[in-house]
Amino acid sequence: MTFARCDVLEFYRELPFNYRTAAEDHARAVRNSNPLKAYPPLLGVLNPGCRLLDVGCGAGWLVNASAYHHKSKATGIDFNPVAIARAKEVATRLAVEAIFEVADLFTYQPEAAFDVVTSVGVLHHTDDCVAGIRHVARTMVRQGGYLFIGLYHAHGRKPFIDHFAALKDAGASEDLLFGEFRRLAAGVGPWNDDEVHARSWFRDQVLHPHETTHTLAEILPVLDDLDFSLESTSLNRFGPAPSRGEIDALEREFERHGQRALSEGRYLPGFFVFLARRRPHG
Repeated sequence: MTFARCDVLEFYRELPFNYRTAAEDHARAVRNSNPLKAYPPLLGVLNPGCRLLDVGCGAGWLVNASAYHHKSKATGIDFNPVAIARAKEVATRLAVEAIFEVADLFTYQPEAAFDVVTSVGVLHHTDDCVAGIRHVARTMVRQGGYLFIGLYHAHGRKPFIDHFAALKDAGASEDLLFGEFRRLAAGVGPWNDDEVHARSWFRDQVLHPHETTHTLAEILPVLDDLDFSLESTSLNRFGPAPSRGEIDALEREFERHGQRALSEGRYLPGFFVFLARRRPHG
């Protein structure tokens, strides 16, 4: 059974997320800067030779960065052949042995479980995000291995979504919406010299046909049921794993952060990540 959506696939076939004009532009970006530095807990588990799987890898930024900077044995799966083709081309230019496959995450069954499984900004574009987490955790992460997930936050995402929904309701054209997105994100993304790259982010953030939003409090019982322990989260800037009570307080603040960002003319997508570990047995 799959909860992948055909409309999402067609949307990304037209232009994958985080897609640059040329493969060499992708490769140069990986060579010049390690994007995984944005996720300190992930850096701590990407040891040379570790087996990593990125679920919904898109054009392969995480897989190729992991292989290039951390010497991981990295694999990426995505249901979009356009994105996979670009990911393979970038791997060739970087001279890394990353593996990429066209696959539906809900039906994918690896031959062996992985040390680290990541899925950043993917599962909330399916018809059942929690089912996606359960399938990935049960079938793809080895005992003692790690799961790193990134999702839209229910509170933090709301101001951004409401802002663009109001513009759409007022009859704003796509060009006007794109201009507003670029205004808000002017200090965030390296997009000024690559119109395709900027457009890929805009479409993903503003025009996407389907997304859901979530909280870590909602996910914690799922992790408990799967016998995973929370190790770290961006909710407290990757400090020591917060208690349940602390998580509730942190999450309530997210909508205020989003509202303040908009009032200051800044882009805040309302996104959070967490690292969890599958408890070893025996």
